Amino acid sequence: MQTSPTGVFMVGWEYPPHNSGGLGVACQGLTQALSEQNTQIYFTLPYKSNYGASHMRILDCDLSVALDKKQPPFLAYQTGNLRLAPQSSLEAQVAEYSEKVVDQALLHRTSDVIHAHDWMSFPAAHKAAKQMEKPFVAHIHSTEYDRIPMGGGSTFIHQTEYEGLQAATRVIAVSYYTKELLITKYGVPRDKISVVHNGITQQLPLLPATESPFKTKRPVITFMGRLTMQKGTEFFLLLAQSVLRQIPHALFVMAGDGDLYHELLWRVADKQLTASVLFSGFVRDAQRELLLDRSDVFIMPSISEPFGLVALEAAQRNTPVIISKQSGVSETLPSALVADFWDIKLMTKQVVGLLTDQQTQQTQVVKQQTDIAKATWERAADRVKQVYRTAFLGA
Repeated sequence: MQTSPTGVFMVGWEYPPHNSGGLGVACQGLTQALSEQNTQIYFTLPYKSNYGASHMRILDCDLSVALDKKQPPFLAYQTGNLRLAPQSSLEAQVAEYSEKVVDQALLHRTSDVIHAHDWMSFPAAHKAAKQMEKPFVAHIHSTEYDRIPMGGGSTFIHQTEYEGLQAATRVIAVSYYTKELLITKYGVPRDKISVVHNGITQQLPLLPATESPFKTKRPVITFMGRLTMQKGTEFFLLLAQSVLRQIPHALFVMAGDGDLYHELLWRVADKQLTASVLFSGFVRDAQRELLLDRSDVFIMPSISEPFGLVALEAAQRNTPVIISKQSGVSETLPSALVADFWDIKLMTKQVVGLLTDQQTQQTQVVKQQTDIAKATWERAADRVKQVYRTAFLGA
């Protein structure tokens, strides 16, 4: 009698290099670690991938109509753009994906567990699990309550999240912060949720300073993420204004793209911060490493952040990290400095302290490296396989 699952049918939404943020990176790290532990993985995407993956089989479930015909399909289906689509289009896209995923799932019945990442994939996974009579694991990386932290948001997304979480055999949350939200906002039973913190892949070598194109001698304070309300971009600009009063030559870099880009650009101009705030656009791979290597402080002032993988990436590059108390990554990176996202006074004190006291900066870097050593995808894969076993035996 089989007592442990060996094959997983995974329903995804994005995967590097066609990813808009941490979801795709997390899927890559987790699937690679699971594969190394002898797990066979089929992974679906709502677009045709030209890159593939050596450790698993990617199944293209490309949709018939892009959300934005001016963009390549992989950009049209990214999470942020999908959220901004009309609800009728939103429902049609998710429904079509569900049908195509079910067709693929029925062709790969050897899978023992259906594992879905975030709301876009829940309806497809639920239908596939019913058709195949397999357990359904819902993996929550973010919720609509995080994306629209001031209330409101899409009723369709809220409902899709709720139905998926209720239907799932087991639920994986990326932090205890998120687990409590799932209990209070969605009524998910506490004992149905397992917490699996994200890991981080082995870093690329630090580049010698002489090879960096970032020649400025100004202290650099960096934000990296989607330019949205959720990520606390407004508070990053308020912090810049405050720090500049004490360190006038500081340079603040906003790396990312999002629906608030133009508003933030105008706000920087209005506050006469153009010489002190740089917008780099979305950065990935070598560009991301270069910026994090050059940064003197990394700030993640999110209003609500289920995890925040980029904070681990910054810590890995020997950059002191400051995060909001409303961030799940603090559970994995306890050495990071923390403040409420709105507490500009405290964050200013923290930034100035790191920039003016080299000993304080180096002490934090060493502590962060100790934390990073424990944050592996191998450990995350072990925990996910435990969830699979529980779901498999209980289904």
